[in-house]
Amino acid sequence: MEEETPKPLTMQDAVAFIEANGTKSQTQDIRKAKAAFAIHGLEGPDFDHFPVDLTAYEKAVPKLRGSMPALQALIEAAGISDGSYKQHQRAGRRLIEAITGANHAKLKRKAREDEWADLLHQVDLLVKAGFAKSFHRVSLAALADTSRAADTPPQDLTADQIQGWLSNAHTAKRKSLRNGLKALDDLRDVDRLRPLLPPHPVTPKAKPASRIGTLPLPLQNAVNTWVDVAARGQIDSEDHRHLAGALSRPTRGVYSAATTLYIQTLLQLDSGFADETRLDCLFTKKNIDLVLSSWGHSASQAERTQADYANNIGSMLIRNGLPEIGSYVIGLTKILSHLKKGRSAGKVMSPKVKRWCETLLRDQRKTTLFQIQHLEYYRRALEALAAAKSAGFDLLLLSKPEVLNGLPDKDRARVKAMLRSVRMFGLMAAYTAIALEGAPYRRMNMLSMRHTGPDKTMFLHLKKRPPHVVIKFPNEELKNGVYLSERGEELEPITIEGRGTGDHAIEIIKFYLKEIRPLFPEAHKTHAFFPPLERAASPTSGFVKGTFYTWLAEASAAIGLPMNSHNYRHGFCSIDINEGRRSIEDLAKLLGDTVAVVQRNYAWINAKKSVLNVQKDAAKRRSEILKARGAAA
Repeated sequence: MEEETPKPLTMQDAVAFIEANGTKSQTQDIRKAKAAFAIHGLEGPDFDHFPVDLTAYEKAVPKLRGSMPALQALIEAAGISDGSYKQHQRAGRRLIEAITGANHAKLKRKAREDEWADLLHQVDLLVKAGFAKSFHRVSLAALADTSRAADTPPQDLTADQIQGWLSNAHTAKRKSLRNGLKALDDLRDVDRLRPLLPPHPVTPKAKPASRIGTLPLPLQNAVNTWVDVAARGQIDSEDHRHLAGALSRPTRGVYSAATTLYIQTLLQLDSGFADETRLDCLFTKKNIDLVLSSWGHSASQAERTQADYANNIGSMLIRNGLPEIGSYVIGLTKILSHLKKGRSAGKVMSPKVKRWCETLLRDQRKTTLFQIQHLEYYRRALEALAAAKSAGFDLLLLSKPEVLNGLPDKDRARVKAMLRSVRMFGLMAAYTAIALEGAPYRRMNMLSMRHTGPDKTMFLHLKKRPPHVVIKFPNEELKNGVYLSERGEELEPITIEGRGTGDHAIEIIKFYLKEIRPLFPEAHKTHAFFPPLERAASPTSGFVKGTFYTWLAEASAAIGLPMNSHNYRHGFCSIDINEGRRSIEDLAKLLGDTVAVVQRNYAWINAKKSVLNVQKDAAKRRSEILKARGAAA
C-alpha cells in the first residue's frame, strides 16, 4: 500500500496551531500577519490557503529595505507607517518560523563548528586588526547560512549551485547572497584566507545592460541595422532616405526592445534558429503566429506593452522592405485577444495610475502637499546643509572624492550620509519646482536639460528684472515630437517667474545652482542642469535615471507623498481639471499632446464630478424635504 504524500501546511493550519498551542505574543502575531498579507491583496481564502513557506512568503510579502517605491505606495494606500509594515511583516515571518522550526534550524546552523566557522573567525580577526572591512563580515552571514543549509563548505561552492540559489531567492535575499559572494572574492587578496576560499572567483557576471545584449552578436548587428532604417523620419521617395533625420534615442530603444523580445521568444520556442543570422528568415507568418500567441501566456510584459511591441515590429518590418509581413503583424493586434486588450488599454489611463490620481483627489492633504512639495524638499535641503555646517563639515571640499576617501571610516560614513541627503533633497527641490511652477515635463527631458553650452534647452535670466527662466525643447528631443512635427507644431516655451507670493521656483533654482550643483564632483564637465553623481562621460551627461528613481521614491516617501516621475504629469493635470482651473485645450498645449489624448486620459475626472454633483443635489433636496416636513409637524 502506497504511503500518502503529506498535505502541505497552509496559513490556516498555522493559525489553528498557534491559537491552540501558542503564546499570547504568537497569538498577536496572527493579527499582524493577516494585516501584512492584506496589504498585498491576500485576504480570506487567499490567506488561508497560502503555503507555510518562508521563500514563498518573502516573495509575496517582501521585507521593506531602503527605497521600494511600489511597496511604499501600497503601504501608503493602506494608511499605515513604514514601521508598522515592518512589524507586520516580521510577525508573519515569526509565525511561519514557529510552525516550520526554521529559526531553530538557523540557530543550530549558526552554532556549527565547520569550515564556515573557521572562515568567519578569521574574518573577525582581520576586521578587528583593520585589514578587512566590517561589511565583509556582515555580508558573509546570509551566504554562510544558505551554504550550511546545503551542506556546502566555502571551498566547494560552484557556479551552478550559486546560480540556483540566486534564481530561487526573493529579491532581498538575492541581494544579500550577491553581497556575500562579492565579499568572498574581495578576500581572495588575503593570503591566509585562500585555503578557506573557493579556488576560483564566485561572483556571477553582471547581466547585459540591455535585452539586445542577450542575442548572438550577428543578430545584435542585424537588429541595430534594422533600427537604423526604421528609426528615421519617413520619406516619400527612397532617393531621399540618406537625408531623413534620425528619431530620438527612446524611439530607437523601443524598436530594439520589441524586435529583441520577438527573437528571444522565438529562440526559446524553437532552438533550430539559434545559428540564423538573417532577420528576414525569422519573420515568417508561421513564426509570427507562434511568438505573438505565446506572449498571451507570459506575465513578463503587460498586455499594453505587448500590443505596442507588436505594432513596433510591424512598423519595423514595413520600413525595412517587408510590407506584407509587417501588415500581417499589425493585423494580429486586432485578432489575438491579449493584443486586443492591450490596444484598448493603450487608449485610456492605466487602472494603477487612475487609482493614484483618485487617491490624490480624495485626500485634501495630499492634494495640497502635491502642489507645494518643492517647498518641503527645499526646507529639508536647507536643514541638511545647516546640520553639516553645525557639525563643522565643509561639504563643498568634502564632495571631492579624493578628500572624502582620505577621511577615517567613521567620519567618511557620516559625511557621505550628509552629502547624500543634501544632494537628494536639493536636486528634488529644483526638479519639482520646475515641474510644478513651470511644466511637468517627462523625466527624460528634465534630466537631460542643458543650461549652458551650444544646445541649451534651459535659458537662465536670473540677474535680470524680473528674474526668470525659459525652457524650450526642440521636437526631436520629445517623445511625441514626431507627431508635433507632422502637425506643424512645436512645444510652447515655458517661462518660470514669480507670479505670486506662493511662487518660489526662481529662489529654489538659484539655491540649487549656488549650493547643490557644485556638490556633484564633475558638474563642471557637463552642460546638464542636473549633472551625474559620479562620472560625466560626455559634455551633455545628465543625472542617471536609476538613481533618480531611488531618490524620488525616498524623498517623496519622506514627505508623505510616495510618487514616481510620471505622477507629476498626472497629478498636475488631475488637480487642474478637478478644480476647474484650466481647460483641456490649455493642458494639451502645455503638455504638447492633442486635445483628444488629454480628453481620453482625464475625462473620468469630469465624469466623477458630474456624478458627485447629482448626488449633492439629491442630498440637498432630501434635506429641504425633511426640513419642510419638520416645520409642518
